[in-house]
Amino acid sequence: MEKRLTRRVALSSLGLISGGILASGCTKGLVAPVSAEPVTPAANGNGLGASSEADHGWKYAPLNAEEIADRAYAMYPDGGCMYSMVGSVISALAERFGEPFSQFPYSMMRYGEGGVGKWGSLCGVVNGAAALIGLFYPEDQNTREKLIEAFAYWYESSELPVYVPKDAPQSMEIPKSVAGSILCHFSVGAWCKVSGYPAFCKEKTERCRRLTADGVRFLVTILNESHMQTNRELPTSPTAKACNDCHGKAQLADAMVKMNCQSCHDLDPSHSVQPVTNGTEFNPAQIRSGR
Repeated sequence: MEKRLTRRVALSSLGLISGGILASGCTKGLVAPVSAEPVTPAANGNGLGASSEADHGWKYAPLNAEEIADRAYAMYPDGGCMYSMVGSVISALAERFGEPFSQFPYSMMRYGEGGVGKWGSLCGVVNGAAALIGLFYPEDQNTREKLIEAFAYWYESSELPVYVPKDAPQSMEIPKSVAGSILCHFSVGAWCKVSGYPAFCKEKTERCRRLTADGVRFLVTILNESHMQTNRELPTSPTAKACNDCHGKAQLADAMVKMNCQSCHDLDPSHSVQPVTNGTEFNPAQIRSGR
């Protein structure tokens, strides 16, 4: 009888952030979908075949970041950003090691589309990255939180998308923008402001598709470095640090946050904190007011 992963084991192994939600993007795309069915283990191009669960378990193994980015881009039309973030990594590990990855039900990650069922909350790129980090570091809280913080800060402060697919239509240019927030609706709104495109168009779908490829490429890069114990200082948000100096546990204790505070809050002149935008002009108030 075919071996199946139980719902309880799948959810406990996943290590989703409490209350974690989201995804940004649509499911229609330019290439045929990649199946979410369990993968039959086979030897890969490096001569590495499948190993047993006892040999490997839910441990991460270094992957080629560019290849996984291409895989995520190809998978996107079948389930959106969170689905292709998680599915690209899990399916690659399943091809290499077999179980338990070959039995992981990553089709469940379709819930993250549009910021969790289109609620526009946590972007599925961030949600999927955090889920994978939680899967590979279920007990190591320090590493888990450092990796999630580094990924979330990269997402909210970088000009994206950078990824360009090999078969990209020459007539379709996708402008870059700084999300300014890990929230789907804010990230999409920032891109619409810069690009001039509406939120419901093929260009926006392509933007989210490429953004997902960028996301998994960065995630695999930092997971590889963590696995190899590379001592690179991971980025953290200076905006959140400055806010927490006053509003954190040591003083006012009225906020618990690491994300960019200015994406939702207008600060009075007494606050000197400025958002990090990688050289791109960014005004959260304009996006909130629609100006």
